[in-house]
Amino acid sequence: MSSESVPSDLAPWLLAYVAEQAQPGQVDAWVDRVASAILREMPEVTLVEGLPDILRVTVREHWVAFLGDFAQPEQHFHLPEAARRLSVDIADRQLPLESLIRFYRIAQQEVWAYVSEVIKELPPADFDRADLLMYFWNRAGVWLDQSITESIAAYQAARSRVLAGAAAQRFESVRSILAGELSDAREASAALGGYPISVHHTAVVLSVGDAEQAGALEPLAADLARRIGAANPLIVKPGGRQLWMWLGTRDQPDLSGLAAAAADLRHDSVVVGVGSATPNIAGFVASHREAQGTLRVTAPDTDDWLATYADVELPVLLGCSPEVDRFMTRRLGPLAGEEEGVQRIRETLTAYLDSGGSAEEAARTLVVHRNTIRYRLGQAEEMLGQPITRISPQLAVALRHHQLFHRG
Repeated sequence: MSSESVPSDLAPWLLAYVAEQAQPGQVDAWVDRVASAILREMPEVTLVEGLPDILRVTVREHWVAFLGDFAQPEQHFHLPEAARRLSVDIADRQLPLESLIRFYRIAQQEVWAYVSEVIKELPPADFDRADLLMYFWNRAGVWLDQSITESIAAYQAARSRVLAGAAAQRFESVRSILAGELSDAREASAALGGYPISVHHTAVVLSVGDAEQAGALEPLAADLARRIGAANPLIVKPGGRQLWMWLGTRDQPDLSGLAAAAADLRHDSVVVGVGSATPNIAGFVASHREAQGTLRVTAPDTDDWLATYADVELPVLLGCSPEVDRFMTRRLGPLAGEEEGVQRIRETLTAYLDSGGSAEEAARTLVVHRNTIRYRLGQAEEMLGQPITRISPQLAVALRHHQLFHRG
């Protein structure tokens, strides 16, 4: 509502002006003027079926409503129903918000030009032209500002409904593919909005500890897609704490850089599992299952917050069951203890094996002196009763299982 009330010396002129401009012929002339200006500046609007007609109705209802309020003591704005329908229609057609805002900006320019013409053509009167100019600009400015604000709100509300509907449909399509109910590649691609199916798929599953923080997952997913070098990822929100993503690439992507970038990308309470790149619709399903499995061996707020299936395939396949835990305990023997010293020896032995048997590389990984590595390896040999050069693959598996499933 404007604070600008009607000056007493302007009241007679305003009443006469409103009566004249409210005549059908004058209203038609105003609609032609503003609508023509918009279509001249935005010729692409004429290519959208029905939109020019909706635009003209909106201009008409705005002008009639503005005139009805123009000479009132206090200004009371309400967005005409046609303007609300225009906002919703633009959102439903998935046209950008900028188009709607441009409509109003062009109309605003026409209003200012029109006001200048009215003031210039005024015959001598009993009031100051500057007063009329300020009154006109104040009323028109408030009306246009409120129109833009409420139209944007109507557009965004409608757009949210459109996106929510599209997101729900996309999730149902993904669910059907994962369940084996939708197996035709062309139908699947169409259901997913054109996402290619006959390519390599790298699935990524992101999860956060608190569902209220799930909004942080989508920007992280987009960043991961950029790091991998995949354009136009398929992102699905299944609800709750997770976000699913598929990266479709012609060839197998290089995932080696993810581990190096993990420290820069880490978010509080977030874990990420990355499946292997697998082709076609079967790969779409398989990579997602791998990513979900990989998620089980991640740990938030640690260096293991992100893992790729290729790096943890065997532990993921074995899982964590009482049988596997007993296997681990038998193979590790004294190294299964939870004392701090035993944990350091186990950590050192794991780093040594991961580095291909290089004490120097293990020292760099753990940021200790290489003599410390050699000392701890000697302790490991005493506990195991055998040289570390004779460590069996089963012991390596047991160490990896303990590292991933039995963190302190």
